[in-house]
Amino acid sequence: MGELVSDLEQDARRRFVRWDANLWQRLLSGPAHQLAEALQAAAVPEAQASQILESYLRLGAEAIGLGYLFPSSVGSNFFTLAWNELVPRHLAKLPAGRQAATLAACWNLGENLEGSPLWLRRIFMRLCTDLSELGHLEDLVTHVSKRALEPPAQALGGGFSIAWVHLASEDHRFLPGSLHFVAPTVACVHDRHRTAAGGRDAATVGVWLDETPLLLGPMGCQEQPQDSGLDFSRLEALERQDPRASDWFAMASNEWRAAVTLETSQFLVALSPA
Repeated sequence: MGELVSDLEQDARRRFVRWDANLWQRLLSGPAHQLAEALQAAAVPEAQASQILESYLRLGAEAIGLGYLFPSSVGSNFFTLAWNELVPRHLAKLPAGRQAATLAACWNLGENLEGSPLWLRRIFMRLCTDLSELGHLEDLVTHVSKRALEPPAQALGGGFSIAWVHLASEDHRFLPGSLHFVAPTVACVHDRHRTAAGGRDAATVGVWLDETPLLLGPMGCQEQPQDSGLDFSRLEALERQDPRASDWFAMASNEWRAAVTLETSQFLVALSPA
């Protein structure tokens, strides 16, 4: 394995301007070592374990060279999560016949997400952080693709269900103000006071309005949401259903979802088809 590591590093140094030798060494001494031990503990046949580890290292070197994999001090994306945590921790638990395909699926998902909107990357990051086993990854991709990328089958009609989403749990200073939809079920909420100025991003929190709403963190949004007006008929129906939903501040809606911020609350009130 030592010869493979040396060959991979030399090849990467020739190919990639952004090659990070220190990050490569950290990958070898940490996650790669953890994966090797996990494969051995799971009694994966030596020949197959060697193939899996070689594929992991080849893809890891490629990811470092392409800038997909970077130090945790810089930030986090699916590649950093998968190569540093998910694969070393969970890959060896899978049946031997599924390990290579699952490793390739992790690479494909990470590469596809690199060119995807921030909100979609955040959905996968939030959901995959709690992934208990990599065998669920394919189901997770199918779920997100169906529920986040495709318009919902059911429109928002006169009857609706209500969810209260505590935005302060993402940012304790956050005072919800204007908002807009960036996808059929994804809203971007802007802080009422911390707007974009002096080259800095506005303070924002994204929310995926799925069956169970999911906070997505800062959205890096440069838009200034236009006030589309309050739909008083819907808001009055909302207040009748939940009297706490009063003193409306701003509202955004589309064919499938609506969301409301309130004058004196750090909650977002989300409306979904009943």
